[in-house]
Amino acid sequence: MLDGVSMAEHLTDPDTGEIVPITLVTANGGLFRSFRFEHFITAHPELRHVRTRVRTPGQNGVRERTFQGLRYERLHREQIDDALDLVREADAYRVDFNTVRAHERLSWNRPSDVHRGLADPTSPTFPSPKILPTA
Repeated sequence: MLDGVSMAEHLTDPDTGEIVPITLVTANGGLFRSFRFEHFITAHPELRHVRTRVRTPGQNGVRERTFQGLRYERLHREQIDDALDLVREADAYRVDFNTVRAHERLSWNRPSDVHRGLADPTSPTFPSPKILPTA
């Protein structure tokens, strides 16, 4: 359940009533070629798995850029003593990346606003300027 709405409702096309699969794009690492991962994908028809071509990390550019930002903007600036610190910093970065930071590719909108339908990814929604009193 997400905010009182089942996952199936999020994945259902409102026009046709068909389930729209979520596409997972992964590299070709051992984790994503394992029997356990393949079994997990097969057991969830709402998921579709697509692998990038071998030795082409550029195909996974958005994820690579996100991990680069995580490394340089959070992990290299903070003292990470254990796995719990790593999880906290990665989660803080995820929240900042999706809800605070405006993205050029989304016409300077935030991903969470675009995902919830509050902003159009093709037109910016800059706040209107405030006129301050002069006296």
